[in-house]
Amino acid sequence: MFRRPLIPILLAFIGGILIAHFLPPYVEKPVLFLFLAISFLLLSILFVPPRLMPGSLLGVFFLTGILLTPGPTLDSKLASLARTRTSVTLQGVVTGPMKMTPGEMARLRVHVTGICRGRVIAPVSEDVQLTVYGDLPRLAPGEKIRFPARLRPFRNFKNPGGYDYETAMKVKGISCAAYVSDGRRIVPMGPGELPFPLGAVERLRTPLRHFFASQLGPRGSALYRALILGERQGISPELREPFNRTGLGHILAVSGLHIGLVAWISFFLFKGIMGRFYGLTLRVDIRKLAAVLTCIPIIGYTLLAGFQISSQRAMIMALVFLGSLVLGREREVWSTLALAGLIILFLNPHALFGISFQLSFAAVIGILWLTPVFLSILPPQFNVRGPDRTPFHTLMVYFAGLIAVTLSATLFLLPITSAYFHRIPLVSVPANLTAVPILALWVIPSGLLCAATYPLSPLIAGAFLHLGARGLHIMTAMIQFWADLSWASIRVITPNLFEIGLFYLLLWSVRRFRKTRWARLSLAALLMVLCVDITYWIHRVGFNADLQVTFLDVGKGNAALVEFPKGEKMVIDGGGFSSGSFDVGEMVVAPFLWQAKILDVDYLVLSHPQSDHMNGLRFLAKTFDPKEFWYNGDKVDTPSFEELMEILDAKGIRKLGPSQLKKGRWINGARVEVLHPFPAGETPPEERDGKWLNNHSLVLRITYSGTSFLFPGDLEEEGENALVARAKERLRSHILLSPHHGSNTSSSTPFLKRVAPRLCVVSSGEGNPHFPHKAVLNRLDKMGCRVIQTARSGAVQVAAGPNRRNVRTYGDQPGNGLFDP
Repeated sequence: MFRRPLIPILLAFIGGILIAHFLPPYVEKPVLFLFLAISFLLLSILFVPPRLMPGSLLGVFFLTGILLTPGPTLDSKLASLARTRTSVTLQGVVTGPMKMTPGEMARLRVHVTGICRGRVIAPVSEDVQLTVYGDLPRLAPGEKIRFPARLRPFRNFKNPGGYDYETAMKVKGISCAAYVSDGRRIVPMGPGELPFPLGAVERLRTPLRHFFASQLGPRGSALYRALILGERQGISPELREPFNRTGLGHILAVSGLHIGLVAWISFFLFKGIMGRFYGLTLRVDIRKLAAVLTCIPIIGYTLLAGFQISSQRAMIMALVFLGSLVLGREREVWSTLALAGLIILFLNPHALFGISFQLSFAAVIGILWLTPVFLSILPPQFNVRGPDRTPFHTLMVYFAGLIAVTLSATLFLLPITSAYFHRIPLVSVPANLTAVPILALWVIPSGLLCAATYPLSPLIAGAFLHLGARGLHIMTAMIQFWADLSWASIRVITPNLFEIGLFYLLLWSVRRFRKTRWARLSLAALLMVLCVDITYWIHRVGFNADLQVTFLDVGKGNAALVEFPKGEKMVIDGGGFSSGSFDVGEMVVAPFLWQAKILDVDYLVLSHPQSDHMNGLRFLAKTFDPKEFWYNGDKVDTPSFEELMEILDAKGIRKLGPSQLKKGRWINGARVEVLHPFPAGETPPEERDGKWLNNHSLVLRITYSGTSFLFPGDLEEEGENALVARAKERLRSHILLSPHHGSNTSSSTPFLKRVAPRLCVVSSGEGNPHFPHKAVLNRLDKMGCRVIQTARSGAVQVAAGPNRRNVRTYGDQPGNGLFDP
């Protein structure tokens, strides 16, 4: 405790944050009690024996963490209005550039200063994420606007393994989402006042933003805006993918790497210049003076990059490390890191749950802890000193150090990056070796020199910018080379918290293997635990005895995973949205599969080619290597459908329609029947509207061990009548996926009587006034059918087999328990 007191203090503070964060919403935080308890512990430090002082101090920081962390019940004005889905007129200032997305849609961040109610403007000071549809206006940062908007709370998809979008927005300081259906309803009101220091920062960034756009092409401008201004709005998914495949996605966000590079270059530049003045070296410690001067470019770069959360965090870390050098405590790197973490979490406790915070600190921990191990195994040729050291030796040491740092950070981050990004970049080391030096010594210095000289001479600034653009072109070409390798990265399953902890314990045991007997015993025990964990998941995924169906929460859409006995997998529909760049398959369905330790899917099924059932299947077809694709045979002239067909053809996936599936299929004891459409159905009309596509949905019935599931797609009443007339008694099913998301045009009384379900799952978006319709819920209630809505319950998991029948849900609506068909 007394050797490095900041480390246990930081851990105590983190413990308090975790307690406050996971408090149930109905528990009110006892603020007065916490304040009195902290005061008592502070006073007790003056009187308690020295051996009890550490406990009192840790208690102070633990309770302070609870006190400073906003609890789940703490609300803002806009968040309260968003929960009731209120439409209001807001007034505020645009704080960043617009991000254009496919389908005539744009997103931007707005600092709201007032809620307009008639002639009265109620003051507020909160940020919203504004989405604008159609007739997009050209709005620049710093522009004051007034707009009518529908407010909505941020909502997670309630599936295991899903991304915590709500917490991510909370970390960014955004209260809620706001939607404007027509961009013409936004009223520009001239220049506005941004909160400090954003106003001063924007005056620096606006001319540079236009200068980059005028001097470089769209690709170069987007990359330089990301690297220098911290603006990633212009980075398309296609441009980002090579960086992600090579493990260099962090390059596109101004964070620890960028701030650290600027600090490193600035420090040695200042130190080298001052070292040439002999008199100065006699009067002052030029290392400490260089550290003080280095603070200037660090703070300047952070401001230029928009003073965003990731760059703020990196700035604090860099300043704390420089401060330790000034104080002569540079060897206390662990305490310095703990102090940086304490400052960051004190300013924003929710930062603990941000991906960038976790990655930044874990990377530094890995570098500090593992780099000495990798460097210790270098051959003696790398330790040449004095006059025998040649430039070649210096270059070898540099690249050896870069390899050691890259390996240390990559290895230590492995479970975290696997959990968040579900991939391991196998080319991370060579990609870093070739890209980072160019970024550090060419691209970023040229960009910053361009920014520094632009107010003095745009001509000189242009020369620096074009010089940097050449380096940027070479760097991206190298990244693309590594990304194009077929084995550049592999997709991996998501480790759970137990497995992440197991990994770090194994890493500790391996590192201490030669030093202590306990480490060797621990390693043996941990390897046994790892074998048990692997055996459990192999049996769970590949040798399960039951049929398990999981209806996923994908908003207004359908997606279901069917796990057949003995391991075969089928995904029926993939969800999706008709507009925007959000890929439900990649962001919702695939993370659920990875957390379930599923890397391959045997069958993909598309009920009918509409976006809320189809769009998510594109990513699944590319990533999960399905053997067969089942669909109703309908073809539509949309980019999404054409892309899906191209993926299926490119990967050689067999496509099967109703005629090939008319006899059904036995899959490991489960009977799969195609009930609709009949192979000899009516000739499709030339103009096929949404209603026709709905009524032509592929309908599956799956039966195992006396329990049946019915998947009717988006059948409406006309299609239901045809199905009832043809299938008759074969429609009888215990579990029904509500047709057309519970619409009143579906779930007709004759259809429901014929199916006679005991459990009905409704897959529809939260807060939708039409889905599910009250009349449908009433009809089901009269039949004594239990209804579970994925919008409230989250994923609904139904298991059926010889030994069990039960239902499990993952959201707010109760649904766990036995199921008696």
